[in-house]
Amino acid sequence: MTTTSHVSSKLNAGIAGLLLLPALIFFIIWSSTGLRENDLNAQEKVSAYLEKFPGFMQNLVVINIISIVCCLLAIIFAARSFRKKSLSIRVLMMLTVFAALFIILFDVYQLL
Repeated sequence: MTTTSHVSSKLNAGIAGLLLLPALIFFIIWSSTGLRENDLNAQEKVSAYLEKFPGFMQNLVVINIISIVCCLLAIIFAARSFRKKSLSIRVLMMLTVFAALFIILFDVYQLL
């Protein structure tokens, strides 16, 4: 079994960025719901957030699990691209990992 990958590091970096996008969009929508409607309690804020999604995603737990899975996959693909010698890709992937970890912590906090 070989340890080298047949997929380029740039492709892994691109996939990591694309996988982070849904989780980032969910986080931005949640943040904008809280900023626009300050006078809502927690339950009203959750229902206002869920109104922005289609019927099969009308559950906060499902959205958080999708977000966590996307972040974990983004971290895996970002870690695969660290072998690249280009400093700019390494820095972008480090930022991707930090953003994914932040979003995972946020989602876990919402699940509790």
